Amino acid sequence: MILPISVARSGQCILAAGAWLFATTSAAASLLSQTARDSTRPPPRTYRAARATGPITVDGRLDDTAWRAVPPASDFTMIEPLQDRPSAFRTEVRILFDAEYLYVGITAFDSAGRNGVRVEDLRRKFDFFQNDLAGITLDPLLDRRNSTSFQITPYGAQRELQVFDGDYFNREWEGVWRARAQRTDSGWTGELRIPWQTLRYRADGKPWGMNLIRIARRNNEQSAWVPYPRNFTVYRMDYAGTLDGLEPPPPRTNLQLRPYTLGTVTRTRATGTPAVTRIDPSLGGEVIWRPTTRLQVDGTVRTDFAQADVDRQVVNLRRFSVFFPERRQFFLENANVFDLGSDYRFFPLRPFFSRTIGLDPSGLPIPVQGGLRSVWRSAGASVGGLLLRQEGRDSIRGSTFGVVRGSRNFGAANRLGAMWTTRVDERVGQGAATSHTLAVDGFARFGPLVNAEWTISAANNALTDRRGVGWHGFIGRQTDQLYTGIIVTGASRDYDPAMGFVARRDVMLISPGFTWDWRPSWKPAAIRTFKPGGYFDLFVGPRDGQIQEGLGVLYSDISWVNGTVLFPYVEFNLQRPTAPVEFPGAITIPAGRQDYRRAGVNLSSDRSARFSTSVDVSTGGFFNGRQDRADLNVRFAPRPHVSLQANYEVNRLMRLGAPARSLTTHLIGPEVRLAYNPRVQFTTFYQYSSVDRRAVLNSRFSWEFAPLSYLYVVYNDRRAQGERLVNTPLLPTTNELLVKLVYLWQR
Repeated sequence: MILPISVARSGQCILAAGAWLFATTSAAASLLSQTARDSTRPPPRTYRAARATGPITVDGRLDDTAWRAVPPASDFTMIEPLQDRPSAFRTEVRILFDAEYLYVGITAFDSAGRNGVRVEDLRRKFDFFQNDLAGITLDPLLDRRNSTSFQITPYGAQRELQVFDGDYFNREWEGVWRARAQRTDSGWTGELRIPWQTLRYRADGKPWGMNLIRIARRNNEQSAWVPYPRNFTVYRMDYAGTLDGLEPPPPRTNLQLRPYTLGTVTRTRATGTPAVTRIDPSLGGEVIWRPTTRLQVDGTVRTDFAQADVDRQVVNLRRFSVFFPERRQFFLENANVFDLGSDYRFFPLRPFFSRTIGLDPSGLPIPVQGGLRSVWRSAGASVGGLLLRQEGRDSIRGSTFGVVRGSRNFGAANRLGAMWTTRVDERVGQGAATSHTLAVDGFARFGPLVNAEWTISAANNALTDRRGVGWHGFIGRQTDQLYTGIIVTGASRDYDPAMGFVARRDVMLISPGFTWDWRPSWKPAAIRTFKPGGYFDLFVGPRDGQIQEGLGVLYSDISWVNGTVLFPYVEFNLQRPTAPVEFPGAITIPAGRQDYRRAGVNLSSDRSARFSTSVDVSTGGFFNGRQDRADLNVRFAPRPHVSLQANYEVNRLMRLGAPARSLTTHLIGPEVRLAYNPRVQFTTFYQYSSVDRRAVLNSRFSWEFAPLSYLYVVYNDRRAQGERLVNTPLLPTTNELLVKLVYLWQR
């Protein structure tokens, strides 16, 4: 099958409507927005770093003599809420270096002193919008496209990420660096120490791109050293300033060893059988070798993911498979290199998805014996390769996975790339089954406001004997006031990538949408912005153009200055199943036209406050019956070291299916998070779903006793609670206790 050149009248109409929406709203943006930016950059701004004149103790106090010898970068400009105004909070950042490290010293003044600090909790990878923070974003290659960012809260919690083309985020990347902070009567201070080995930089001594960011959460103010349009982020390096005066050492070989030792005790009991206890000691680890700042090679032996977060249960009442995100650190490292396709709402499409390695379809682990990963990156190109070996299960003796990915930059902000995946499954008594996927993709920026991306892939799955194609495209324009865009994503009837993910086959999504950031002069001072908007997801058959389903949503996002959000919405649903649809509780939806409307509202309070809550309630039709839904979250955090929260979701389905049936589902999830400091934390999470009568408990203690060196103690309990509402057998009860020690050695 080939990619369809056209679809039937319904698809053509919505494409024309999307093109009209994009053109008209983009033109309207020029009339509506007084703050939309053109392609001119702000005046260049340069900061000159200095060599440290003495030793620096990273304790967050900034009392070492060396800090007093360098002038600060200051005079930050407000991004939110009043763009281009001077920041209401004075911020000073100083930058020093020596032969081993780059140092960043932050002084964040606040008239309320330590009482003005607002921090949600002490976790690493904290929420960017819910905490006081300050940080530095660096472009060491000075390509004005890609960046590495290091951020810290007043309690010393760390967050680091890599960003590509200003829009593609690897938030799960973890680098070796150290940070400490102190709260003071005049605000707070912080110190960052970043080893040169953690950074990829040029050896020619040219300046780096740089910007600095601060959020003062009690006023919800964002400010930056070099201003940028509020519709962008601090990671848009074409708006950044420069960091001069650095004298980094010549790039040198960097070797990291990350061995682990693991002990696991597992007790399993299936219905009607005696319990089985198994004790599994294990040794393994990783080798990370950087022969140059552009090349990194990772080797892994007996790859282990014991400390990874467990998947949260969901109640799936849509005609799509559920997409669970990757949570395992080995696959999150450099994940952006292999990331292409779409994660759009409930119709993600990925030619390669790392969860096909080391996990079975139900999410249970399959041991990974080992493998290699190599990534080479320069200012103009990147190349990556991945080779892993997995143990067998059931009728498969073992599986080998291979991925090769390359991309090349063109012009100021364009990119073309390709990826090839191969999976070899060694079947018992049937020989090897070899599956392939080929994908090509591109990215383009037309001026500073318009982005476009596309991916086309062809897959041959030898296990399912399917051959098909998938595709994804997006073009969008965003000014300070108006976003418009259209998405087209689809999969043929036999598109089944053996190392990828597709939520549904034989369907094409066409989705135009818009959001207007409206800030009229008459709005109350407590309200920051009104954001009315809408989108329409139309799913059509790629072969016949017939409508399969559709979802039109109109909403208004009303945001308060303190972070409270009110989000009323209405939905217009089109459902045209061509075959009966099965839901939990023996509910069968008949084929045929079943359109309905719904309305709801979401209200979430200030998450940085001690007590916060969010509630999403909706009511209306649901296929040939009705649905009432409520999703409630309550959180109490008397201080950042203690956080208690509970989630509860209930769905009441009434007179649904043929014959008509009613059903109420419940999903309950309390959670406790305790932290001695950002490096010593304990969390426990419980969840119960009435759909599959499954209860899950995950308790975890973690101690980062040195940068990226951890001691984990984890307890997992999974058990069924009576007869399930889905047509699958009961899962066995499993109790698991594991202790894992990971140590990072770096030279």
